[in-house]
Amino acid sequence: MSRTRLLLIALVALFIGLLIGNAFASRQAPKQPVAQERCEKDVLARLPSPDSAKVDEVTVVEAQLDPETTDLSVLSRDSLKGADRSSITVRSVSGVVQAPNAFGETLTDPFTCRAYFVDDKLVETLVVFEHDH
Repeated sequence: MSRTRLLLIALVALFIGLLIGNAFASRQAPKQPVAQERCEKDVLARLPSPDSAKVDEVTVVEAQLDPETTDLSVLSRDSLKGADRSSITVRSVSGVVQAPNAFGETLTDPFTCRAYFVDDKLVETLVVFEHDH
């Protein structure tokens, strides 16, 4: 084969790969902002003074369902009970919340929130703080 033909084949393969990657990413991307918004709302709802709290350093990543430990209690909730586990996807949202305590001092507390989707619909969250609230 000529060098030009090989280059053309490589470019077409690269283009097809980019199309497939973008299609997959655009299908997965809508879950990120939905998970972040719901988790931030749920984090603030667990605080004594949510109006004066601030959420920072938020990251959202895809996570694996862990039915044996991490997700065991959530899978027994009505929203997920009986759901086909292969249809459940999880996003892990982590960050830091800064909130005043009873003495007026600002406390910084890391949190993790797991957002559970069934067939692309957010149905449940699990919020875990590093400290009790």
